[in-house]
Amino acid sequence: MPQSKDIFPRKVGEWTELNRKEVYDNPWITVTHSEVLNPNGGKGQYGVVHFKNLALGIIPLDENLNTWLVGQERFPFNGKYTWEIIEGGGPVEMDPLASAQRELAEEGGVQAQKWEWIQQMDLSNSATNEHALIYVAQGLKPVPTAPDDSEKLSLQKRPFLEVHEMVLKGKIIDSLSVVGILKAHYWLKEKGRL
Repeated sequence: MPQSKDIFPRKVGEWTELNRKEVYDNPWITVTHSEVLNPNGGKGQYGVVHFKNLALGIIPLDENLNTWLVGQERFPFNGKYTWEIIEGGGPVEMDPLASAQRELAEEGGVQAQKWEWIQQMDLSNSATNEHALIYVAQGLKPVPTAPDDSEKLSLQKRPFLEVHEMVLKGKIIDSLSVVGILKAHYWLKEKGRL
């Protein structure tokens, strides 16, 4: 997030930010409101959610191409129950791989010897600056799970191709999961493993 030392008005690409005020802050996000001139010169306003963590997705794959899905209720969607790849976050100033390793152990109950970054993405670039990284983790060994106190998770080990089919049939719709599983499928084909 830009710091309060910014001088206004200021150029943001072809946009002009006339002013900005912080309207909300918690340990995970800050929300700002800005008066702007759009690239065509029209006046407008922009609310932006600034994330303090990177979003991380992990697809663990064992030697038989099984993976793990996490089931949980999601508060922003009125408690809708979803199945997702292992996901979490890590402070933007921290090594993202270290954060992904922590999430895999906490939620999936496994550690991995081999990690490969397969995708990066911006999750909702019209209103947030949230950035995501997705990894494939291999060479797995079990460790105790340790989910956050706020999480009530279910864990399933399933064949990767079955999980890929769940995405294609719309049974998995979480954005990190959809992109991660589709990219992992492509990555496995490129490696000659599918």
